[in-house]
Amino acid sequence: MTQSEIDFFDRLASSWDANEVRSTPERVRSILGKILIGEGMEVLDLGTGTGVLLPYLSKIVGPSGRVMGIDLSEGMLSLARKKYGELGNVALEKLDFEVDLIPGVYDVVMLYSVYPHLHSPIETMERLFKLNLKPGGIIVIAFPSDEKFINAIHHERKSESGHLLAACELAKEIESYGLSAEVLADTSDEYIIIVRGKS
Repeated sequence: MTQSEIDFFDRLASSWDANEVRSTPERVRSILGKILIGEGMEVLDLGTGTGVLLPYLSKIVGPSGRVMGIDLSEGMLSLARKKYGELGNVALEKLDFEVDLIPGVYDVVMLYSVYPHLHSPIETMERLFKLNLKPGGIIVIAFPSDEKFINAIHHERKSESGHLLAACELAKEIESYGLSAEVLADTSDEYIIIVRGKS
């Protein structure tokens, strides 16, 4: 992530939650309910931001599970710590997950509303499978909307994010690199792709 991108998220941190109208409790529960996350599992939430997924993931994995939230924006992380720092099964770290070594191995890696911000998405996912995912682990690319909404927001905010392909197109692109990609949802309210490693 570039310094200008970090500055962008730091600037937006204080108003982020008020403007994040798509991640309603009902929609987040519906998205997470379609993913095979269960009690005792270990989940890595990359680009955790202000922690929108953290309370839900914490509850799903329970006291025997673990959730690691990673972000590079100190502004976002400080809000996440303030809101969810007391959750006993949640840890937060400031890292550039496309560059830095991520501690631990996980059952599920969440890329929630993050994928267009990746500079090297395929290389990043391949590295996650190699270093941070347990055998049979999955990467989840998810949004609480369709790609049209995401692309309109990024255009409006003039962010440095890339263009998000339609779910079926992105799945095909991912598969062209030898990974397995399955579209679980492709509606105006849910965009979910499950990525599995090379067989």
